[in-house]
Amino acid sequence: MKNLKQGILTAQSCCCYDALNNDREMTVWQVYLFILPIGLGIMTLAASLLFLFAYLMSDDNTTRLPAFNWFKRLIIVAFMLLSIGLFMTFGHFWG
Repeated sequence: MKNLKQGILTAQSCCCYDALNNDREMTVWQVYLFILPIGLGIMTLAASLLFLFAYLMSDDNTTRLPAFNWFKRLIIVAFMLLSIGLFMTFGHFWG
């Protein structure tokens, strides 16, 4: 059974698409998935700053409260996405 598994691993490592990633190289889709949370986090951070600007510039309380609530939600999501993305990216390169 062990020889069969080793044969499968060897055969897969010769292919262009290495699903098991035997040689510890990052494939294109892995790089994309590692960088994706960083990009989404930056975009969410920009959206949260728009809501902060809306909160600061508004004089009406009916628009200030929802803008601040959205700012709080998006800033938390942005830092979570950035933390996950940076952890995955640098954890792979430094680990």
